[in-house]
Amino acid sequence: MIRFLLKEFKSLKELTNHFKTQRRCKEYLAFKRWGSNPICPYCGNRKIYTRKDGRYICSCCSRSFSVLVGTIFQNTKLPLLTWFKAIFLMCNCHQGISSCQLSILLGVTQKTAWYILHKIRILLKKEEDDFKDIVSGKIECIQSSKGQMFKVRMSKEHHHLHPEVLKHVMPKSRIYKDDRICHQSISESELSRFNIEDPFPMGFRKKEEHAKTIDVFWLQLKRMVMGIYHFVSFSHFHRYVYEALFRKRNRGLSAGKRFESIIEQIGKVIPYRVISPKGD
Repeated sequence: MIRFLLKEFKSLKELTNHFKTQRRCKEYLAFKRWGSNPICPYCGNRKIYTRKDGRYICSCCSRSFSVLVGTIFQNTKLPLLTWFKAIFLMCNCHQGISSCQLSILLGVTQKTAWYILHKIRILLKKEEDDFKDIVSGKIECIQSSKGQMFKVRMSKEHHHLHPEVLKHVMPKSRIYKDDRICHQSISESELSRFNIEDPFPMGFRKKEEHAKTIDVFWLQLKRMVMGIYHFVSFSHFHRYVYEALFRKRNRGLSAGKRFESIIEQIGKVIPYRVISPKGD
């Protein structure tokens, strides 16, 4: 049993053959979520009884629950295997997978596939990924043809990155930029607030003092958006950034380890209004 629960999946075919029933999926999910001791999602009690149908009963609050309660799978009408396939495909496709393509592979509608993908993207977010209003320290920034800025926040302005720098970067911060950023309109008094570093060959400065990291990440993100998704709305763009960051951070892991890293983070309820707020 333990060998079954600890199995690492190297391909989608192997994952599909392994999870032949819904019960098997739930057993795997329970092990990844709680280990060998289930926990009540309502009161946190650890003394839990198991029913014959696979559900649990808490000895403290007497409430019945399944392993899906308190996760992104709560109230889902889709089989868990469909979710597992979507997670595996998304985290192991090099440039991502579109909702249109995923709907064909899973046999669901495009809207359902879009909803699944955005739920998974929310799981990929880490605490340090929040777009803060004010940042300080060493800042890497670039300006693209659309004037979008990372590490500080996105800018809707075209070819005017400096107002975003002045607004969201603390004084005396060290800014590493590429040669495409124009500061001609910044006055000398404003320029003196920061330590702005122009790009030099790597041999003339410390290895970590450059704008190459954010530049490479931006190119990868741009290829992902232009090549796979073609268009993303401004209100959902930050989730695609989380997806790109996940691939960059876990590029050294195997396909099975990337899948497990997402499954271990499923303890979060994400209602539809969070994915697509009213009026969005």
